[in-house]
Amino acid sequence: MLARMPRSSSPWLASLGALSLCALTACSDSGAPVDASTPDVVDVPASDVPASDVPAALLRRCPTAGRGAVEGDHCFVLTPSESGLPAAGANAAEDQYALRPASAARGQLLLFFNGSGGSPRGGIASATTSFYSVARAQGLHVLAVSYRSDEAIGVLCATAADRDACFLQTRTAVLTGEYQDGAAASLRGIERHEGVYARLLAALVALARRDPTGGWDAFFDPAMLATPLRAVRWERVMASGHSQGGGHAALLGRRHALARVIALASPCDSTRGAAAQWLVNDGSYATDPATRFFGLGAPGDTICPGYPATWESLRMAPAARIADAVVCGEGAHGAPIACVENAGRWERLLRP
Repeated sequence: MLARMPRSSSPWLASLGALSLCALTACSDSGAPVDASTPDVVDVPASDVPASDVPAALLRRCPTAGRGAVEGDHCFVLTPSESGLPAAGANAAEDQYALRPASAARGQLLLFFNGSGGSPRGGIASATTSFYSVARAQGLHVLAVSYRSDEAIGVLCATAADRDACFLQTRTAVLTGEYQDGAAASLRGIERHEGVYARLLAALVALARRDPTGGWDAFFDPAMLATPLRAVRWERVMASGHSQGGGHAALLGRRHALARVIALASPCDSTRGAAAQWLVNDGSYATDPATRFFGLGAPGDTICPGYPATWESLRMAPAARIADAVVCGEGAHGAPIACVENAGRWERLLRP
């Protein structure tokens, strides 16, 4: 039985509380229990039906044709607003991708962050082969969250008086949904429900409710839903991301003891040609970069040319640094996530 939710003045926490009460039983859109035989998953092409037309209690299957298509079963999309968070949040109407293995699940979640100006759809190189599908084949659950990613942090902090502080505090604001002193001014109005922590936990709770045999409940503690930082079972999470998203994955590894961090063409934060101070392995990381950080980059990356120096600053193990990604038509910076020729390298990053 799920623990009683404490009172909270936060609307998005109230939404999570309502979801928690429905996590083990079917509920109507209003939150009232319904007949458990009511189907909670529908086979609706996500590309054909606007999110606003899909009932909140339904979980949509991934499109199998067109942009963002994924072949195979056990792939779903849901927006942050469909997971119970306010529709007014940044990118709250953007599809988040959730894939799970059909069998032999490892009990670990690959969390993915897209780069600046991108979306979870951007992590799909092709319908048959992508970073997501390779992870699923490795027995991993996959969740690509939609977050406040429209602005490039490198641009936001370019003219900051203290760039090192700006990088760290801006990223912290994106994760927590709470403005931090020293962060970029454009984030002053950020809300907690827009933060990565809220988006991640809301998606996991919604998936556990709507795909009850999917194993999503292994990644959060239903008794701790009022405190997202403690509710997620971080030790079962592999945080990954491309470009700006790889920096967020690294910061999660600094804040929480994760199973692994995977940085694709990243991290990129630098000051005067050196890695930003928060990317120095000074013993402050909860996840040891020397043993649990992995990276994939391509030669000739002009957008994030400093990633090899950052890997050195993090003191990542030499075997964990893969800097020979195949470059296809997407260019060197996009290659680590967009070129299917790197499927073998993805396997190396993800295998136990």
